Amino acid sequence: MKTIIFLLLATFLTSAKAQEKAKDTLFFSYDSQYINTHIEIPNHFYIEDGSGATEGGFYFTGVQEMKNYKTKKREINLKEFIRSSKFYNENRRLKLRDYDLWDYLKNYVIFLVKTENGKKSYLQVEASFEIE
Repeated sequence: MKTIIFLLLATFLTSAKAQEKAKDTLFFSYDSQYINTHIEIPNHFYIEDGSGATEGGFYFTGVQEMKNYKTKKREINLKEFIRSSKFYNENRRLKLRDYDLWDYLKNYVIFLVKTENGKKSYLQVEASFEIE
């Protein structure tokens, strides 16, 4: 009897894991006017609209760079995406709700797409949030 219960439980857990939804992928164009890096932490990519570390700051953490990545998805302008989202409010003192943006984007695979001399490089990043 214990064996049957164990097999049923194992089958249920395996099928539940198989039904997890795969993360969707977003491609944002890399805009050096909107995305900032610091020499001390070159693997962190801060956005201009972020609230800052004392309030709780949103940033991207670099995962890996891919030179020969092929995709048919179009790139999204990151600044337009953020400023037109429900996480941004021009009338507030802290315009961006950093934590909420992180909570939303953490469910995606994200690439920052740099174009140099007509060639594209893809930097896979993760959404990050930190309070100092």
